[in-house]
Amino acid sequence: MILFLLVITMLSFFPIFYSDELLYSALARYHIRSGNKSFRQTDLELFGYSSQQVSKITLTNNLNYLVKNLSFFYRQTFDVLLQNHTLYPFYATFLTPQEAWLLKDSMKKKLSGSILEVAKVATNSTGDSRKFLKFCPTCLKEDEEKYGEPYWHRLHQIPGVLVCSEHSVPLLDSSIPIESKATQYHSASLENCDISISVIHYTDSTLEKLLNLVKDIEWLQNRKIEFKGLAWLRKKYQSCLISQGYISLLPGNKIVFDEQVFFDRIFDFYGKDFLDAIDLNLCTNRGKYFKYCLLGCDINPVIDRVTHILLVKFITNNFIEFFRS
Repeated sequence: MILFLLVITMLSFFPIFYSDELLYSALARYHIRSGNKSFRQTDLELFGYSSQQVSKITLTNNLNYLVKNLSFFYRQTFDVLLQNHTLYPFYATFLTPQEAWLLKDSMKKKLSGSILEVAKVATNSTGDSRKFLKFCPTCLKEDEEKYGEPYWHRLHQIPGVLVCSEHSVPLLDSSIPIESKATQYHSASLENCDISISVIHYTDSTLEKLLNLVKDIEWLQNRKIEFKGLAWLRKKYQSCLISQGYISLLPGNKIVFDEQVFFDRIFDFYGKDFLDAIDLNLCTNRGKYFKYCLLGCDINPVIDRVTHILLVKFITNNFIEFFRS
């Protein structure tokens, strides 16, 4: 009897994931194929309840329920979904092993609190202020030709990723909001991904820097680096700044930070166009935000991962060694 009940509660079908497809994208494609008249009905079938999580698109929770209800022949696992089709690998960066485990556990089960707090995400931080799902116009056309439908690429939704690394073109905003308390499942389409609405142009120099940032983000989230915590990161920053002459040590453990020289050099290094593309506040609040991330990151309840990547890239000649050491 128990086995019989288990069988009838399983989903009769579920779309096969495309390469680097965001989980939300597959859920939206399921909604279309199911013929359900409401998003709520789809939510109940997939997760057993209708969620009001504002971050459902990027950090979906209650994944264990979904996995258990997939067809036996589908053979999908929680870890595969988490690592390959959600933004967990990105948000697990700059978290200690214990914090990363807590985020993973929160995505596994039904969560009543805020997943954003668990992931230490600031809604107004660098890259996280984007309000719509992104798409690459070239990917859109190629997916349509290859699969008969476009889909939401996971990499394109990661904060700080503003260009498609495969086609070296700027990503565009769709009309689908990322944060919404209402239960909605919208698959990528030619209607909500209108390539004629807005065209973004970057200089060759800015485009190259944006592409390099994508590579850094991909490297960081694809490596299992045991992050030692934000207090360690602050001390690491301070050590690098001392060795490079930006910080002087005074008696009584006091420090003097030559912030104007540091700010001038980091702005020269990246350029205004690049920093404006990442976040207008980085230039508007010239230097103040960088200083706060450098010297006060461990007292902040949230983590601006993109800004920390930019800082590490600037103050060290070896991005990889910085995290391994």
